[in-house]
Amino acid sequence: MARNIEVRTETRAAVTPAERIVARFLPSVADLVFATVLIGALLGKQGDMLDGDSAWHLRIGATILDSGLPRREFMLATSLGQPHIYWEWLSQVIYALGLRLGGLNGVVAVASLLIALTGLSLYIVLRRRGVPLLAAMGFAFIAVSLTAIIWTARAQLFTLLLMVWWTEQIWRYWRDGGPRRLWFFPLVMALWANLHGGFIEGLITLGVAVAIAWLFPHARGRANPRHLSAALAASFAATLLTPWGLGLDLHVLEFFRNPVIARYTNEYQSPDFHQLYALWFLGLAFLLAAAWLWRARHTGTAPEPLALALAGSWTALTFYSVRFIPLWGVVVIPILADALLGHWRTRAHARALDPAAPADAAALARPLALALGAGQRLLASVGRVSRQLETTDRIVGKGLWAALALLFVLALLRTGGALPGASAPLLDARYSATHFPVQAAARLHQRGLPPGAGFTTFEWGSYLDEALPEYHPFVDSRSDVESPQLLLDYLTISSLGPSWQTLLDHYAIRWALVPQGGPLAQALPLTPGWRCAPADDSGVASLCLRATP
Repeated sequence: MARNIEVRTETRAAVTPAERIVARFLPSVADLVFATVLIGALLGKQGDMLDGDSAWHLRIGATILDSGLPRREFMLATSLGQPHIYWEWLSQVIYALGLRLGGLNGVVAVASLLIALTGLSLYIVLRRRGVPLLAAMGFAFIAVSLTAIIWTARAQLFTLLLMVWWTEQIWRYWRDGGPRRLWFFPLVMALWANLHGGFIEGLITLGVAVAIAWLFPHARGRANPRHLSAALAASFAATLLTPWGLGLDLHVLEFFRNPVIARYTNEYQSPDFHQLYALWFLGLAFLLAAAWLWRARHTGTAPEPLALALAGSWTALTFYSVRFIPLWGVVVIPILADALLGHWRTRAHARALDPAAPADAAALARPLALALGAGQRLLASVGRVSRQLETTDRIVGKGLWAALALLFVLALLRTGGALPGASAPLLDARYSATHFPVQAAARLHQRGLPPGAGFTTFEWGSYLDEALPEYHPFVDSRSDVESPQLLLDYLTISSLGPSWQTLLDHYAIRWALVPQGGPLAQALPLTPGWRCAPADDSGVASLCLRATP
């Protein structure tokens, strides 16, 4: 602490008043992280953030703003009027407010803001843990890159942000044992349970800390296992503070018990290690294991039990389901930073004690040792530059450039995404006209729907929830709405499985809006009583009608 005061005093003495004024207008590293992620996500992704799930989020949010929280299903034809729990209602309202503020550009801006706040939070957390400035910025960007696979305007982005601070609060309590910190958990959980079902992951993470506190009494720092258990119980009780009460927990339990969801939903499948994002995760996981192994071998120091438990549990969850890769990033990357910096500090301390000590040639011959040695040299270089930048970062303006980035985004929303004098808008978020039946939906809205029940695909049903509100889709991507049997019947129809025609009769399907090159668009014209025609001019959708018996 005394050394920090001395450094700050020397910094103030070395900077003239004029230089201090100029420095106030320079961006801090935290500002750069926030502004880079915000503008990069907003302008780089745009319409890519608008998927089918974002469409029904907007429809539900707009309905809540217009007429209050619905208690019965109002979109799907197959469950219309049945009691239903809209468990992400608060996040849907926030996205709907973004829609009213700036149209689809406003929706993407809300999503980009959540991503940028996640990146900024990771940087702040890493700095609090003593990670050098440049290394903290690098690790923050690495963690954010792992979240890119879920950069869509959905409720899950709230869980990313909350998980950063949830995990950090566990660590801070673990090390200082301040009982007041424990109020954080039930208070945040009361908010989290109304935003996204990812609150279950928060409970799991806190549960892991409780288990370690009880099982390893000599490694729990200042944490009190009884107090931590009480915080977990209070957090679970806070999940009842929603419009649904206990019904929300029962609904979530029923959702995860649905075997069809786990079997056929892509985000619940194991990672595909032929994909770059999965290899990126795997490389970082191996790097963490290598750092721990090296430290255990050369210093006899085992990983901290809480770090080992959190990294191990989240790695196991990630191997089970690809949807956990982003959460692995925000939970485990700070642990990876601690492990690598611990390795670097150990080597630096050893060399300071014995500068002439020869390198272990046998160890350096091993690929693992080479990789760690290269990492050490890189971290040493980063550390030197980082210390120089930290001196400057102490005197620059804090928050100014982050505020300017927000003002720039608001100005874009106000002008419809266009810069003054520009021939084309800089920001023009819209649903992909080649991925969704955009033109077909507009024509159906103008001309009216065909009579009777209609059928469309899983993802198109989600898009039509918002784009064609007068239509009640057969299914959409809200897997918690449909029964397992309905989902199986949908899969049979869409893949032309056995008895698919019988199922069309069973559900009294009179028309279908389907992808023009899909199986149904090819099979229905060959089926007696059906005729199909292009539903747009771009070759995306076919409209198939059944003759009136």
